[in-house]
Amino acid sequence: MKSMYALLEGGTVFKNADGSAATDRIVRDEVKPTVQWLEQITNLPLLQNMLGTTGKKATSGDLDLGVDASKYNKDGLVNTLSQWVEANNGNPKDWIKKSGINVHFKTPIAGNPKNGFVQTDFMFVPDLTYSTYYLHSAPDSNFKGMHRNVLLSSIAKAVGYKINQTQGLILRDTNELVTNNWDEIAKILLSPTTRKEDLHSVETVMNALARDPNREAKIKDARGYFEREGLQLEQGVSESYFLAKLRDRLTTPGIYGLYEQNICGKK
Repeated sequence: MKSMYALLEGGTVFKNADGSAATDRIVRDEVKPTVQWLEQITNLPLLQNMLGTTGKKATSGDLDLGVDASKYNKDGLVNTLSQWVEANNGNPKDWIKKSGINVHFKTPIAGNPKNGFVQTDFMFVPDLTYSTYYLHSAPDSNFKGMHRNVLLSSIAKAVGYKINQTQGLILRDTNELVTNNWDEIAKILLSPTTRKEDLHSVETVMNALARDPNREAKIKDARGYFEREGLQLEQGVSESYFLAKLRDRLTTPGIYGLYEQNICGKK
């Protein structure tokens, strides 16, 4: 279960001889010039494909960049990066790594090694539109993007699906792709009246579930995960969610009597 939720956790691939990290965090003002420099040496469109919190927070542990797997491949990128490293008297093995759908590159910040290095993760995905939204992190949320995705995975499981970071919504028993359209995914996971914007963050998802009679079943796995992480799933959700929960409690047989006893001091 833990590996399902491990997503874009920061640059830790490259190590020095003593085991310390060979890359550093990058400040927001240095992100754009660094990505522009990467565009120059790779000839890839990258600025419009920054994923997760890249370029959004004051500092980032790495640069997460989406690459269209239908147009480019990992080996081609590795070859291009290797040529640059060798031209600058480096050993590609110390600068480039591959894992899963990623190519990792020890990147000189703003193209200048004197500025230090940041880890860049080039993520090769079949549908950039889908993956960019899956990997986005809402700046107006109290939670990270990965927390939102944990919640979506919990809901998907409860209704017989899986949600994949690169493909879309998949049938749980057959692994058949159902859709990678976020408006359609919202309607399947939440309700027929919802749309992509309702999947924006933990808060918007919880608000959309406020009056869902299957809400607790849908968020069961996520609630367990959040509690283990010391987080409150309802943090920051609107008043309507809590009013809906209170309504449910007060209309459940036996609950009102208990409520009355507590308030009135009756036994």
